[in-house]
Amino acid sequence: MAPGNLPLGLRLGLRTGTVFYFEARELSSAEPHFFVVVNRDPLGNDLLLMNVFTSQIDKVRLRNRERPETVVEFGPSDYPPLTLPTAIDANVIFRRTPRELADLMERKVVGYHPDLPPALLDRVRAAILASPIVEDEDKDLIR
Repeated sequence: MAPGNLPLGLRLGLRTGTVFYFEARELSSAEPHFFVVVNRDPLGNDLLLMNVFTSQIDKVRLRNRERPETVVEFGPSDYPPLTLPTAIDANVIFRRTPRELADLMERKVVGYHPDLPPALLDRVRAAILASPIVEDEDKDLIR
């Protein structure tokens, strides 16, 4: 979808590091989660790549005990909208089209939050690039 066909709010707010808050069908929890956009050029791609935040740090550590470089841990002092210590499993990429995100916005079931700070975003992107699981095609959109 061409950027010009997206709602103005999405065109203005969509960039690397944008954080959205919404429910995802792929998650076992029906609760909304924070998602960060990790594409280098999200408006120039037909696919948005995102990582989800989780407070279940122990589960993420256990699942990635053989690849700890793919886990990014942070907390409220790093990203003030958080209330709990949090992790991102960089091996898990969520894919959405810009149209899907626009539909969520039109239905008012997604919220914007402050962008992830650049230093934290760099850590997330480095963890994705270190992942032996993330496909090279996805990594190419992140580099």
